[in-house]
Amino acid sequence: AQAQEAGTMAENPAAGPPKGGFGGFGGFFAKAQQLATQAVENARPVAEKVKERAAQLDTTKVREVVQQAGAQAQEALQRAQTAAEPQLAQARALADKQASNLAKVNAKTFLNANAQFGVPIENLSERGDDGLPLAAPRVPPVLEKMLSRLETTQADGFVSEGRPVFSLPADQQATRALAKAIDTNMATFNFANRDVHTVAALLRQFLVELPEPVLTWQLYDALIAASQCASEAEAAAAFRAAVDRLPPANKVVAARLVPFIARVAQEGKLDVGTISLSFGPSLMRPKRKEGALRSLMEDLPAICAAMESLIACSPALFPPQPAAPAAAEPEAA
Repeated sequence: AQAQEAGTMAENPAAGPPKGGFGGFGGFFAKAQQLATQAVENARPVAEKVKERAAQLDTTKVREVVQQAGAQAQEALQRAQTAAEPQLAQARALADKQASNLAKVNAKTFLNANAQFGVPIENLSERGDDGLPLAAPRVPPVLEKMLSRLETTQADGFVSEGRPVFSLPADQQATRALAKAIDTNMATFNFANRDVHTVAALLRQFLVELPEPVLTWQLYDALIAASQCASEAEAAAAFRAAVDRLPPANKVVAARLVPFIARVAQEGKLDVGTISLSFGPSLMRPKRKEGALRSLMEDLPAICAAMESLIACSPALFPPQPAAPAAAEPEAA
């Protein structure tokens, strides 16, 4: 009460001294100081008693209670995490799926829903002609049409107009123009009426423009290691283990494409080394950004060796499948 009265007087000097007066402002402030000093002196014994009681207090029990509470809280947290793990796993799986779906989206499919070149395999393989998801992936129609056109020369040893298929360098400008025409409307593009060498160039362009190679970046090291096995049987087993790890759409495409390449190498007029050089870098390559061309040139011998080994193991990896019914070609050129 004394401290409060002194504080009130200090805060409101203009109010003047209380009734009875203190002998002017000098006496007023002297009285306020006296009251404040007396309040401190009166509180000192109480503070000393509190200090003494605090020194006598046994804090061991307090520490034990705090530790026990901490242990109980940790145990409760662990139980909550265990109970929530199934939901967390589902959430992580959903997030991974969404991330995977986003990774498959590229700018070209946003700009042109009909695009065929430069589009992820999953986009072409896992959706039907109506754009709806399929129950199982298929060979992309654009790829099937190109392979079917090229297979018309198989009886002649993959030779057309006196020249082996894949032996002519591609006219890049003409090939890009045709690829653009296919992207615009594949339904009106007649592959059957196209020159075989032109279709061969389109096939290589299609594979080169894939955002990720058919045999994926992830399996590159496994494919190179498989080609270095001591025997063909060991190599076939290693290739089989790698192929089994392919995503479903890539596996379907590999099962159609690799045997075709093997037939071209075995029955055609070009040696297997030339075919491996033509297709190897577009089917398997490491994922590198800086110095990509230099790195690819350094890896080229290993890639070609792996492609040759893969061709040799193709019959064991991809047994012959019944031919798919050929789609009718449009009459338009």
